[in-house]
Amino acid sequence: MTRACAELQHHILVDPAYRSSILTDPRDLHQALFAQFTPPGYPEYAGTYRGTAGTSLEGRRMGAPQILDLKKSFAFEEPEKVIASLDFMLSEVRRELIPAQAATPYVQLLTLTHLFCWFGKIHPFLDGNGHVQRALFAAAATELAIPLAPRFAIHPRPFDSLLAWPLEMFTRAVPEQREHFLAMVAEYLSSWLAGPFDLPASGIAP
Repeated sequence: MTRACAELQHHILVDPAYRSSILTDPRDLHQALFAQFTPPGYPEYAGTYRGTAGTSLEGRRMGAPQILDLKKSFAFEEPEKVIASLDFMLSEVRRELIPAQAATPYVQLLTLTHLFCWFGKIHPFLDGNGHVQRALFAAAATELAIPLAPRFAIHPRPFDSLLAWPLEMFTRAVPEQREHFLAMVAEYLSSWLAGPFDLPASGIAP
């Protein structure tokens, strides 16, 4: 997986058409990465969104234990909303990338963070969401001509509970609380970027 993801990252960096394709529909990317890991009889576990009618994922709900209280859990997007929610989010991000190309670095960072947080909140695949999430982040950053930092990698995952906590809180938050956690995630994600984000405090809201 480390080698496959290194090749994927290179492909993202050099191929604009590929970047556009995965930012439009990441199912082929997911299928390419995870088809070899699907159990016998369940090929839809790779490259198929949760909630897809006529598959074993049609009614598949997903959640995770809360970081601060492992006896409780939180839920990702309901399966019947996954496809529409993800298509809308990706279309919004692609639309935002155009004006963001001329925006300040922090506004660009917020565009990337919006993509990262909402993909995690929707959690469209049964497994492997983190790999696809980071691939989409790399694709969108490259579209904005922001270089990726050497510390960034699609695999192994380059984050820990310092990022997992605000991501969980964003997922659980009511709409009026999300901006606070979005800014916390943005501050962390700025460490994955180079160029203007090599400057002190560049990931902190002005």
